[in-house]
Amino acid sequence: MSDDQILFRPLRATEKLRSVMGQYYTELDEASSTKSRKIAWCTSQGPVELLRAMGFLVYFPENHGALLGATRRAMDFIGLANAEGYSPDVCSYLTSDIGAFLAAKTPLKEAYGVSSLPVPDVLVYNNNQCRDVQEWFEFYSSRYSVPIFGIRTPRGVGEAGNDIIDSVAG
Repeated sequence: MSDDQILFRPLRATEKLRSVMGQYYTELDEASSTKSRKIAWCTSQGPVELLRAMGFLVYFPENHGALLGATRRAMDFIGLANAEGYSPDVCSYLTSDIGAFLAAKTPLKEAYGVSSLPVPDVLVYNNNQCRDVQEWFEFYSSRYSVPIFGIRTPRGVGEAGNDIIDSVAG
């Protein structure tokens, strides 16, 4: 076996993962087209468990941003988000995703046969991992005219007192 064959041998799990992800995006696409199920867009830090318990199918825009990067398409779209007023210093997941939306393009078509993002019924974010997700989801809330809910977590917390618990719960 040559060095090239060793470096580029696909993982055995690759085809299974492609199948699972294809089913996931196809289910979202079908629900979006037929309005058969409600769709929530959610950040990677949740609260996905609550949304699934309420019967929502859940879509993660951060995964779309990662797919744009993995397919080397992110740079095709970041400038469109910059022209919309998003700083070049903002997260490339956000800017490539918003730019792809503005261009009406997605790598989901080539990867899974899905021609567009699922239309959300609600947007739910948690800014625990990233402060930019609030603006990201506000953009889509205004474009789709759907409600947005956010958990805005405080930074640098030592012990969580009642004031912090009340703030996050509110």
